Amino acid sequence: MGLNFEKWHGNGNDFIIINSIEDELKITRNKIIKISDRNIGIGFDQLIKIDLPTKPNHDFFIRFFNADGSEAGMCLNGIRCAAKYIWNNSFAPIGKVNFQTKTKNIICEPRAKKMIQVHIEPPDKIVHKSLYNKLKNKGVNNFFISNIGNNHLCIKMKSIKKINLNEIYKNLEAIIKELDINLSILKKDGNSIDIRTYENGVGETLSCGSAALCVASYFLKDKLLKIRSIGGELVFKKNKNGILMTGPASFIYRGNISD
Repeated sequence: MGLNFEKWHGNGNDFIIINSIEDELKITRNKIIKISDRNIGIGFDQLIKIDLPTKPNHDFFIRFFNADGSEAGMCLNGIRCAAKYIWNNSFAPIGKVNFQTKTKNIICEPRAKKMIQVHIEPPDKIVHKSLYNKLKNKGVNNFFISNIGNNHLCIKMKSIKKINLNEIYKNLEAIIKELDINLSILKKDGNSIDIRTYENGVGETLSCGSAALCVASYFLKDKLLKIRSIGGELVFKKNKNGILMTGPASFIYRGNISD
């Protein structure tokens, strides 16, 4: 029979979503690597697996697997796609959904113009003296590191369009990959910030929601803040319980993976 899936994207950050609610599906690392290949497979940044929750007061348990088969703690573009997938397939009424993930509790709810709002707590700032020293020895300045289920090194720059992000990552890989830290570069312009992100196990993506949240949280005041990536825009604002992120989730197609 093979494996049924749907393909989705959030601002170009693309995923395949599989339903493991009725029957537990075991997906091996080698299988993920094979089907994530953009030449001989389906091609995607991450595989999203939807399970029943293992904790009380949650509706679903969402897991994220990178293209290299490793498991990610969080994906905020992916969580919006998971929410829309659940509503479209009538696994839950269209309304507020409380998600369990590997690292965080997240609430999603629909908004106008097919947008989805994500309620999440602010990321934690990482203070790691020896890591900071290693980065500075590599010539990295004007940066911060945050954790929102995923770790993100965010480097502020005057321009990011013509920067070789792969080269920067390779220069820092030995330092950051072992600590599972993703890399972002950013340029601030008023209430808008341009960002590019290199994700461990994936490479540079068109958008990264968790990186955008880490950057937004660092700069967020009272006004709305827009984070722009190659794939599109996310909007952030504060609320009394944390941060609200609003962005799209788009269906691409459904299919079946044969063995």
